[in-house]
Amino acid sequence: MSTFANKINFRNNQDEGIIEKVEGEIDFALKMRKAVDVQLIDTNLYMSKELWLPWGSRGAFGGQIVAQSLRAAWDTVDEEFFVHSLHAYFILACSVEIPVVYSVQRVRDGKSYATRIVKATQRGKAIFVCSCSFVKPDDSVTLSHQTEMPQTVGPETLPSDIEVLQNTLAITESLPEIVRKRAQKRLEDDLPIDSRAVITLSPQQVISGSIEPNTHSQRWFKTRGLLNDDMKLHACIIAYASDSGFITTAAAANGYLISSRSIGMIASLDHTIWFHTPARADTWLLYDIHSPRTNNGRGMAFGKIYSQDGTLVATTAQEGIVRLSEREQEKRKENIATNATGTESKL
Repeated sequence: MSTFANKINFRNNQDEGIIEKVEGEIDFALKMRKAVDVQLIDTNLYMSKELWLPWGSRGAFGGQIVAQSLRAAWDTVDEEFFVHSLHAYFILACSVEIPVVYSVQRVRDGKSYATRIVKATQRGKAIFVCSCSFVKPDDSVTLSHQTEMPQTVGPETLPSDIEVLQNTLAITESLPEIVRKRAQKRLEDDLPIDSRAVITLSPQQVISGSIEPNTHSQRWFKTRGLLNDDMKLHACIIAYASDSGFITTAAAANGYLISSRSIGMIASLDHTIWFHTPARADTWLLYDIHSPRTNNGRGMAFGKIYSQDGTLVATTAQEGIVRLSEREQEKRKENIATNATGTESKL
């Protein structure tokens, strides 16, 4: 985690968004707010306060850049507007050594809708761009329908991702050093999101990086700290969490975890979120994900986020790079050549 000192502090927001603190323990509510917050440095110009580099990643966590961009854009619209859609492209890997600067372009301020374009830059180069659209509440009589939330196991009976890693570390025999380091680093990060996969990985699957191919994945998530009623903050946190375990579903559809030696690279290319209704991020949300396709080194994933009462609160979509490692590519080429030789000999 890289944290950048605020040399200019325009507002007293140290406790903004937090209603619960426990002395002597990690303040996860504060940690979550700071992860998505930005610093105003000039008109339409903002700066990241901190960036997180996940273990093995080429750059900062993409969901954090999405959330911070949304936070910056939202700061420039009138109070009565609420986000309804976000469309983003990841251009370059984000370094955690320097802050990200977010430049907001005020494209439109209409009676019902407001549009913003955000460009995130480092060292003068664009690393990320997104468009955000905001809408005023509609008090007219409207049409309404939604897909039903799938029947699934509740979060209370599931182990957290942290507990899965702890169980893996408990196996002292035959645990590869790289797996141990990855698990320890993840535990040290002490992330402010509690995430629980509906299908729990065994320690053996975590170690091997191989699973049964499955085009669907489901996980429950919520913040580990209790937040106040600022629904803008909750929406930014949902945006943050929506990039976690998303494009990796495309790898899982082929039987691989992100930790597999057969996977050479996984990275988000774009990200879209449609916010259907305000929802709290400090209560359980179900992320139901489906990957319909991988080909040409890319994968697709679509997601639906439901509140625990079954309300569809957001829909997501993403395309990302999903490449095999050079080792796995060579292995598959050899298998193809061997099979071709075997076929010719039979003829």
